[in-house]
Amino acid sequence: MKDNDFLKPGDTVAHSNKQLMESPEVEKVADIVIERESLDFGPAEIGYFLVYPNLSKYKAAKCKKASREVEYYSGNNYLIEISGEMWDMLDQKTREMVLFHQLMHVDPVYKAKNQEWKMKIRKPDFSDFYEINDKYGNDWYKTVQATVSSLYDLDPKRESKVNL
Repeated sequence: MKDNDFLKPGDTVAHSNKQLMESPEVEKVADIVIERESLDFGPAEIGYFLVYPNLSKYKAAKCKKASREVEYYSGNNYLIEISGEMWDMLDQKTREMVLFHQLMHVDPVYKAKNQEWKMKIRKPDFSDFYEINDKYGNDWYKTVQATVSSLYDLDPKRESKVNL
C-alpha cells in the first residue's frame, strides 16, 4: 500500500505546544488558602492545573466554569489553570496569593426556588478584589508581573499588561 500524508495507527497528534497537567501541588496550596481565608464553596468541586510553558505571555492564571461535558467526565465545576513556568519561579507567599485571587472567582449560588446550585464566575471589583488588596496589598501582583516579564523578556512597558 502506498504511503500518504494521513495518520497511521499509533501516530500521535499534537493539538498545541501547551501541556496541561493536573497538579496536586497547586491543590495543596489552594487547601491552605481555603482554610486560612475560611472560603466556602458549597458542593462545588475545583480542578487545579498547570499549563506548560504558559497560558500566554500575558495571562498568568485563570479560573473558568467547567463546561457540562467537562463537569460530567471530571466532576469539576470550576477549573483553575496556572502558567507552569511562572508557578515554578514563584515563592510560597505569592503562589498563595495567585490562588486566593483565582479562588475569589469561584461563586456557587444556591437557588432556593429550584433547590439547586448555580455555578457562576465572580468578576473582580474594580481592577482586583478589594478583599485581597485591603488585607494583603498588591505587592504580590507586581511580583507576578515581574516574574512573567523576566521569563518572556517582555519590554518594561508591557509588564503592566500581564494579568490574572
